Amino acid sequence: MMGLWLHDYYLFKRQRLAVGLTWGLAVLCLIGFGSWGIEIGMTLFAIMLSMLLLSILSDNQQNHGLKFLLALPVTRTNFVRQKYELLLVNVASAVLIMTGTTWLVAGIQRWQLSLGAIFQQAYLVGLVILALLVVILPYQLKHGPEATQTFMSVVGAVVAAVIGGGYLSVQKTSWGRTIFDHILTAVQQHGLTSLLLVITGLVVILLISSYLMGRQALAQLEL
Repeated sequence: MMGLWLHDYYLFKRQRLAVGLTWGLAVLCLIGFGSWGIEIGMTLFAIMLSMLLLSILSDNQQNHGLKFLLALPVTRTNFVRQKYELLLVNVASAVLIMTGTTWLVAGIQRWQLSLGAIFQQAYLVGLVILALLVVILPYQLKHGPEATQTFMSVVGAVVAAVIGGGYLSVQKTSWGRTIFDHILTAVQQHGLTSLLLVITGLVVILLISSYLMGRQALAQLEL
């Protein structure tokens, strides 16, 4: 397992410039968009780290890489578990880095935001990115990087449609506005923490299901 982590670490090092540039862009979003830049910057940074994870997995899969890696003292179950652990490390790192960065920028810009409020916003975006990735990861394990590119385009289109449809329903329909008002009232009454706990629970269920699907996909894969 340690060899697998070292292998992915060296692949990650090759992409450190892209990570640094994305972090710089996230900082510019914070400066340019104010507190709204937390969601924008966090999304950019988390997506960058997530794409890095998928590129590492693609590198593992190409040119019979899986056959080589599994010839090491690494089982298929260990391989899948390590990729999900790497996914959690990436998303958690993005949340913590953006929370710290935003807190520093907020102090310089004199925003009226507490560290807890900043963390909650970054954490919420991290949960959304994690939910999308746990849908994509078992698909790539089963079908490979080429098919995953098309699948990611479909997922992106669905997400855009959901966001756009949700926005239009709130703006143009009474039922959409009513649902939005109920959610807003619940958040105001109980705080964002309760909503985050509910979403976290749903994402954990999705994560466990995705992990089991990933194990099954790799177990059935002919190398």
